[in-house]
Amino acid sequence: MYKKLVFILFLAFILGALLYIKPFDSTKKEVEKIETFLPEADLAGRVYLLDFLTESTDLMLFNEISQRQFLTSEFVLSLAKKFGLDVQSPVYVFANERGDAGSVVPLYTTQKLKSALDRISLDNNVKDTLIGQDRIYHLVDYQVHIFHRDHFLFIYYGDYFYEIYRECISDRKRKIADVWKGLFSNPIFPNENLVLYSACASLKQFGMDYAYMAHDSDSSGFHLKSCIKINDSIPFFVKDSGQAIKFSARSKRTIDLHMNTADLSASIKGLLIEKLSLLTSKISLPISDFIEIWSGDFCFEEGGFYLVSEKYIETELDDNFEPTQVEKTRYKNVPRYSLMFTVHESADQLIDKLLSKGILTKKDQQFRFLFSPQLKLRLVDNQVIFYSTVNPPRSYMSSMNRIEWTYKGTDFEFQVDSLSDKRVFGSIEVPMKKILESIAFL
Repeated sequence: MYKKLVFILFLAFILGALLYIKPFDSTKKEVEKIETFLPEADLAGRVYLLDFLTESTDLMLFNEISQRQFLTSEFVLSLAKKFGLDVQSPVYVFANERGDAGSVVPLYTTQKLKSALDRISLDNNVKDTLIGQDRIYHLVDYQVHIFHRDHFLFIYYGDYFYEIYRECISDRKRKIADVWKGLFSNPIFPNENLVLYSACASLKQFGMDYAYMAHDSDSSGFHLKSCIKINDSIPFFVKDSGQAIKFSARSKRTIDLHMNTADLSASIKGLLIEKLSLLTSKISLPISDFIEIWSGDFCFEEGGFYLVSEKYIETELDDNFEPTQVEKTRYKNVPRYSLMFTVHESADQLIDKLLSKGILTKKDQQFRFLFSPQLKLRLVDNQVIFYSTVNPPRSYMSSMNRIEWTYKGTDFEFQVDSLSDKRVFGSIEVPMKKILESIAFL
């Protein structure tokens, strides 16, 4: 009896040791994390695609987007399942200032993907290259590279694919890139369906550490909430209201800002001058002189035209074919420009310095900023107003801190909601009708 018990205990010990050591078990390949294949980039983004499309339904209905039935979460999910794409997991996007961009899409199977890649190869000018275990599909006409592993699909647009492949794909010592660490550690918009993050060099050049942006549902346009981290203390705060000028409804570029600059210390003034000087370095604008007298309100307007008449003399032949001088009137369109800022002391010294530097020129009581049209100058109370119209723009009290800008036919709007220590909270409005129409068409 005892011998049997000892023998059983001995077998149990041997079995436990074998289970612990596993001499018979082949080493299993560790599943690679998709996050380690995400390349370093100027802009990184994470999107829950299905939820994002559902959230954007009102946007597409409001803008009457054609073929919007192909941009529903139901359709995209069914199409993704057909090709083995896992769009229920986060989809990652990236972009760089140099012009390239891409996306990494999770896969739940690769068996269904081959037919899609074969179809792409059949319908397009495609060159395929084998690099190690990866077959690279190059859509030559579109500057697009595609390849996949067992658990993700990599789509890239641009001229730097092989550089990115060497740096983040072929390297066996891959680690999560810094820009993606910043995105994943997002403390500002952790639950939004679309989140973007950037800590690129151009931001840091102007004193910004990083910026977060997140989609906020809006039926009229593509609305992004934003948070910008400043690497120095913000030297002023937005005011609840301030002096402003009325803008034309046809104006395509406007700035309406109202800052509290009343209690700026010498060090803070120096910091502000340094940052603003970076923006105006090409024209040597006397920023320090401006900051010394500026009381916080700044308005700018560009856009639209107004009709003006002007007298001129023309020589004509009379009935006796004798030359005679005739006064005539002609009409022309003049671009609409307005610039207003408030001061707490005389602006004469600033204007004189602008004139001496050639930034501002004067002729017959008319002024011109570099290549601007001729402007009139009005100094009233604490306002300095330059304007191209016949009459000066009307003044009023504004409660907005907003920038509207048209770039290449697209209207952008940025609004500052609040400022706290080292953080600027705001929103960006982008009308997305044309972009969504192009996506739907494709």
